Amino acid sequence: MSDIICITNRKLCEGNYPEEFLSRIEKIAANRPAAIILREKDMTPEDYTILASRVLDICRRYETQCILHTFTNVAISLGSDAIHVPLPVLRQMDAKERKSFRLLGTSCHCVEDAEEAEKLGCTYITAGHVFPTDCKKGLACRGIGFLESVCDCVDIPVYAIGGIGQQNINMIRSSQAAGACIMSGFMQCTDVNRYFDELTGKVAKMEFSKENLMLYAVTDRGGMSMQDLYNKIEEGLKGGVTMVQLREKELDVESFVSEAIRIKKLCHSYNVPFIVNDNVEVALKSGADGVHVGIEDRPVSEIRELVGKDFIIGATAKTIEQAQNAQAAGADYLGVGAVFPSPTKKKVIRITHYQLREICASVSIPAVAIGGINVDNMDEISGGGMVGIAVSSALFAADDVKSAAELMKEKVRNLL
Repeated sequence: MSDIICITNRKLCEGNYPEEFLSRIEKIAANRPAAIILREKDMTPEDYTILASRVLDICRRYETQCILHTFTNVAISLGSDAIHVPLPVLRQMDAKERKSFRLLGTSCHCVEDAEEAEKLGCTYITAGHVFPTDCKKGLACRGIGFLESVCDCVDIPVYAIGGIGQQNINMIRSSQAAGACIMSGFMQCTDVNRYFDELTGKVAKMEFSKENLMLYAVTDRGGMSMQDLYNKIEEGLKGGVTMVQLREKELDVESFVSEAIRIKKLCHSYNVPFIVNDNVEVALKSGADGVHVGIEDRPVSEIRELVGKDFIIGATAKTIEQAQNAQAAGADYLGVGAVFPSPTKKKVIRITHYQLREICASVSIPAVAIGGINVDNMDEISGGGMVGIAVSSALFAADDVKSAAELMKEKVRNLL
């Protein structure tokens, strides 16, 4: 969660409506701003209802707050308890209607507006415009002094608005404001993820190279507790694991995210990239470095469009065609297999040593061999063209995970 509110304006977005607009909303929601205010007040109530329903669904998936704008009846009909209304509309709402919203906001342009909004039950306000902006051409900006005056006169959160971007957002953060509202930047930027990173000062994703794939640990918790799995992952990292993938098929989203955040911090403390298996939303919510998807999971091209270029995407491939398609769609690496019978996947389709070599040779992105690999059989895939191995049971079922990792890493160095 950040201190930034995104305010929408579909007319500023390029491309086909509503597809391009909704795609942009999903990218913004995936970065988890403080809120998205759906400010499309020129629409008819009917059209706004259709759009709001879709935007609310997107925001729920990413646990991002969506605040509807102006259309109080639409918000009520859609079960939304968050609304932003112009001050004249707020004045016309009766006390019961105002109290029906958990989040109630309005736009203020002077201290008196702010004081009135608080008395009328607003839970937050926006104040501006603080800096010069093309949206208010010809109107003098009010400045940081105005913002401070508004913050001083009310006890509810105040969000600055108007002309805010990377060049001045720290001025807002140095004030008493709760955060900043941004419209044009989000609606017009070419790369939402990079723009969000620039605004938040977020550290870029961990650098990824083929060396990270040398000893790739894919978790297999089995009957272990989360703490036991955490301890085993740490032992593996001490033994030389170069990348970790968290694979959880049974956990609910909340538990999965919580576990992923904890293990990500552990991996980063060893300077090792952290990947989530299958679930893109969990990967984004936890701040993982990437995601690995199977052949029947969400398409790589769709994920790449959502997450941008600085996010690691791995894809499973069992044929040359699948490998080449994954590379063309934007995958950073491949998991090729299963090369042996796998204890974690009973019905897995195996590939031969020859197929492994042909698949790896058919693409320019790096690949790991996966599936049932252990210390005793890894010599059989020598010359397969992979840059490393992915292991699961051979590591996490070991009595001494650290020693098992050390031995496997030494053997894989000689293998490659």
